[in-house]
Amino acid sequence: MSAGLAQKIEAVNGPPRVSERAPREAPAPIGPPAGQAFTGVVRVRDGHDAALSAYLTNLGANIGTPTDIPFDALRTVHFFRWVVVRDTAQKPWLAFETNYDGPLEEHLGEIVREAPRAVHTIYGHCEGYPLAEAATLGPDAASRVVSYWRGQAVESRAFYRAMTGKTAERIRRESEIRDSIEGFVDDRRKASPGELTDPAVMYDAIVRHLESKGLLEDARAKQPPLPVSSLWPVVLRVLPFVPLALPLAPLAALVALSAYGVLRLKENADRQDDVTTEPPRIRELAEREDFQVQNQLTHLVDVKKGLLRAALLRGVLGLIDVLAKYQFNQGQLGGITTIHFARWVFIDGGKRLLFFSNYDGSWENYLGEFIDQASVGLTGVWSNTVGFPRTKNLVEKGATDEERFKSWTRNHQVPTQLWYSAYPDLTVFNIAQNARICEGLAVKPATTEALRTWLECI
Repeated sequence: MSAGLAQKIEAVNGPPRVSERAPREAPAPIGPPAGQAFTGVVRVRDGHDAALSAYLTNLGANIGTPTDIPFDALRTVHFFRWVVVRDTAQKPWLAFETNYDGPLEEHLGEIVREAPRAVHTIYGHCEGYPLAEAATLGPDAASRVVSYWRGQAVESRAFYRAMTGKTAERIRRESEIRDSIEGFVDDRRKASPGELTDPAVMYDAIVRHLESKGLLEDARAKQPPLPVSSLWPVVLRVLPFVPLALPLAPLAALVALSAYGVLRLKENADRQDDVTTEPPRIRELAEREDFQVQNQLTHLVDVKKGLLRAALLRGVLGLIDVLAKYQFNQGQLGGITTIHFARWVFIDGGKRLLFFSNYDGSWENYLGEFIDQASVGLTGVWSNTVGFPRTKNLVEKGATDEERFKSWTRNHQVPTQLWYSAYPDLTVFNIAQNARICEGLAVKPATTEALRTWLECI
């Protein structure tokens, strides 16, 4: 991890419009569903990929300055990216990946409304864009663009979100509340050392401070409860079908045994990529990393040919999707506590597997966590893709070959031209701590020890 990034983590642990509009009103709170995923993929017009990449790169390099996208005006976004990828024939496609709150139509409509020039310019380089001949986007264009986007939709085969039920607006608000509390406590301790040593006195002082700042009501706002971390809902759904499947058990066992034999033959013959000390595009990739405590990864790789590999890959991704929804839904995925959102999707008719991740810390640390905490799941997925380190029994070896795994990941990583985070200074840990602070303000901790534990979150 770079010194600059480590310091950041330690520190935190105008363009034409669609039409003339009235001044922006404060948005109404967005209720569940929160933190959803949409992926759209469309072919880039012949000869347009260089211009499109240059435009996206310029936007992505200037997130904090006025551009064709007023990022601060987007209220339904957690993360999004536009990235140019290529199919197996090396023809360019544009992938749009977004994590959002509320109904999809409203989210996509917001992007069109707030960034019409950017949307028009980006998709003017893409096939099938319905407004390619228009000079600008008129007031009635949003619905046509949204329909165009929805026609590009690609299903997430496995999707993970760390903070279920938390809107981007709520995450930002809880961070503001925490910052206000920290500033207040620091000022009081400097002015009157020892005044706030009693946990109950400190708690009451914090409540009065937030009330004076108009933040107490927000801090105490009722939030959706965390989902229950249990696979029982899945088990209960499957249980009634078990008696029906029992007569087929001998046949299923025979098929499974045969498939296992074929898999082992294929694994022994699989080609693995060589280790490269200087992967292609390494400088281009590194230039897009470590600007903040969060990072992004876009990864694209060919799927191995054959029905067996296709079936295994879909089965493993389906299992990960179920586990992410019912088991790993409390801020950690298989022991990894630094991922905000991640998903796998198929493109090019299932020939290529595209992976998006929004995570905390450096690339090296992230891959290290994969190896240490989730190598079985990752190997189960990517053992069915080309060039992955040689595996055994689908889930063994593979990602644990650290040097080769990291080299393979870099070799198939795609430079992301435009990536945006709505809360770039917050880690998953920060978000969880901020939520605990607000929970303690909504319901006062009952004992002195509980108050001390709550204060440790600040």
